[in-house]
Amino acid sequence: MPRTKFLQLAEVFERLEKTASSLAMIDILADFFPKISPEEAKISAYLLRGELAPAYENLEIGLADKMVARAIAKSENIKVEKVKLLYNKTGDLGLVVVSLREMSRRDKNLKLKSSVVRRPNIDFLTVKEVFEKLIEIARIGGEGSQDKKINLLADLFSKTSNLEAKYIIRTILGTLRLGVGEMTFLQGLAKAFGAGKKDKEILEYAFNVLSDLGEIACIVSESGIKKISEIKPKVGAPIRVMLSNRIQELEEIKDHISGLVSVEEKYDGERIQAHIKKTGETSLFSRRQDNITHQYPDIIDGLKKSFAGKEAIVEGEVVAYNEAKGKLLPFQVLMSRRRKHNIEEYVKKIPVRYFLFDLLYLDGKNYLKQPLKERRAVLERSFSDKGGKKINPINFGRYAITDDLSEIKSYFNDSIKRGAEGVMIKDYSGIYQAGSRGWLWIKFKKEYQKELADNFDLAVIGGLYGAGRRAKTYGSLLVAAYNPITNKYYSFTKVGTGFTDENLSRLMKMFEKYKLKEKHKSVETGMKPDVWFEPKIVMEISGAEITVSPIHTVAKDKIKTGGLALRFPKFLRWREDKSAENATTVEEIYNIYKMGVKK
Repeated sequence: MPRTKFLQLAEVFERLEKTASSLAMIDILADFFPKISPEEAKISAYLLRGELAPAYENLEIGLADKMVARAIAKSENIKVEKVKLLYNKTGDLGLVVVSLREMSRRDKNLKLKSSVVRRPNIDFLTVKEVFEKLIEIARIGGEGSQDKKINLLADLFSKTSNLEAKYIIRTILGTLRLGVGEMTFLQGLAKAFGAGKKDKEILEYAFNVLSDLGEIACIVSESGIKKISEIKPKVGAPIRVMLSNRIQELEEIKDHISGLVSVEEKYDGERIQAHIKKTGETSLFSRRQDNITHQYPDIIDGLKKSFAGKEAIVEGEVVAYNEAKGKLLPFQVLMSRRRKHNIEEYVKKIPVRYFLFDLLYLDGKNYLKQPLKERRAVLERSFSDKGGKKINPINFGRYAITDDLSEIKSYFNDSIKRGAEGVMIKDYSGIYQAGSRGWLWIKFKKEYQKELADNFDLAVIGGLYGAGRRAKTYGSLLVAAYNPITNKYYSFTKVGTGFTDENLSRLMKMFEKYKLKEKHKSVETGMKPDVWFEPKIVMEISGAEITVSPIHTVAKDKIKTGGLALRFPKFLRWREDKSAENATTVEEIYNIYKMGVKK
């Protein structure tokens, strides 16, 4: 198979950028991937998402706007001030390159058939060559690293066309907004290499297990769907977490789960997936797959001492803990452990407990499709929560196995008294549905006893300028729910209350890098804010009730008179542990609305 030119991939980027239709995107991907090699499929999968590796590896090039502007000036042999002037007008360094080259072409009175402008006498680079150069730039560190990166980037620009350079720049700066969601990408692969819905489900399962679109694309391109179906967990590659549904009354449990359930305390902490190697590196991943190993050296030490096997993947909740009083502490206390420096000081200052609740993989065996009953038994055989004279931060979460509703209610009330925020109710015979939200796990929190069930984690899509003491910041933020099927964000409410002065003072800087000149193509709303944002930051909010709105768009395809909206919303906290694609879904909100209507 001939080597694919990067220009061909850049042309795919351009086609994807010009469409908002998920079906059209799927067709574009399905047409492209069978024409390239497995290695190029892996590379292209990363680049289509604006990445150089799986997201959990956090491999970034490390160049800001000013440095990229210098590289452009160097490659075009002009003063950097000219680049900055154009940047101030367009707000897009990718477009700056295009403008500079088109101006150069006009100055030389060149009449070319193609709009793709490149240096003469230079062959187009391949996908692999461009990718390897970006990896090289990303891995440069130490003294003088920025100048080295700028020089290499300038050299790369000098060998690429305007179209290629535009998308390379957007990849570097994290502004590549093609709108290709994870499910859209997998549907494209399924159409390219599979035979229908069943193959898409196999690809989705494999991605939920490995969390690596590049690896999935490479395997299916080289060996087909059958090989993908044999995928099992790999220590070091975070598994996408299983999600729960919610109910408003405990009596609803029997509508979804028959037989025995495991009732567990729901902690106000941070869900962490631990990848343990007894003789190697142990890693901790947040629910959005950030590597947070450095934040919890006490947990790493505790896991290695407690674990009896060779390697494992387990899940649990880390909670700040008052050892003297034996009391669980709020999430905000735990978040002060999120720091790069003085970790050891905060280990002593804020002790934690890691409550293990699930085992996903152990010594070569995949436990994802085993019932919870077996996973729990193997977990407790494989770990010890005894620390001898020293307190062991590794614990097993409290739970009760029952099918008696009165026992569940009693357990819930007792958990609230102990400082938990509610309970998780799990099908005792259920499997672990990685990356999925189903009725095998149900959450019930103390807020559910109020008029409106639960809080919502929503993606911020816009900002409205404030007045008075908020005149120099955003007075309110427009937020949206996510629909993984359409890969779109639907507005749900505008939030202006609950912010502290400190919150308000940070807003402008927090959202600066996500500002857009126009609405993101994945956003659906009838409201026009002062500023549009790329859906990246997630906030948790509460509200009084869900109503029908002519402006907001949640479930607008199911509500004849408009979409759903949240009344009297209040900001609670930022959810750094959640990506926008992990926001509360449109389906969840619609189900809550239906439950309220039935009452």
